[in-house]
Amino acid sequence: MNALTIVTLGLILAVVAESRGITGGLGPQQFAGPGEQALVQTNRDAILRKLPSFMSGPFGPLKALVYRKQVVKGTNYFIKVKMMGVQPRFLHVKIYTGLNNRSHIKDVEGSLMRLKLISAFSVDH
Repeated sequence: MNALTIVTLGLILAVVAESRGITGGLGPQQFAGPGEQALVQTNRDAILRKLPSFMSGPFGPLKALVYRKQVVKGTNYFIKVKMMGVQPRFLHVKIYTGLNNRSHIKDVEGSLMRLKLISAFSVDH
C-alpha cells in the first residue's frame, strides 16, 4: 500500500468513528433542544446549589444553548447554560443520565465567557 491509500483509510475510519460516537469520547457540539432544556430545568435547584460561592442570586431562568455528549455507562451531557437576568451569565453544566434515565448534576463551572468552548471538565469544590 502506498502512503496515499493509508492516509485515505485513516481519514475514512476517523469519519466513521466520529459519526458513530465512540464510547467514552466527547461528541460534536450541537444546539440544545427540548431534551437538553428539560435536563437543565429538572436539575435547576441542584445546579444552583453547585454554583461557585462567589456567584450570588437572584437567579433568573436557565436556558440550555449548546451541548456535547459523552457515552459512558449512561450519558454525560456537557451543556452551556445561559443564566438569564439583568447581567446574563454563562455556565457549563455536566449532567449524568444513567441507564435508568435518572439524571443528576456532576459539576458546574460558573461565570464563564460566552465564547468559551464546551469541553470535558471536573471542578474541585
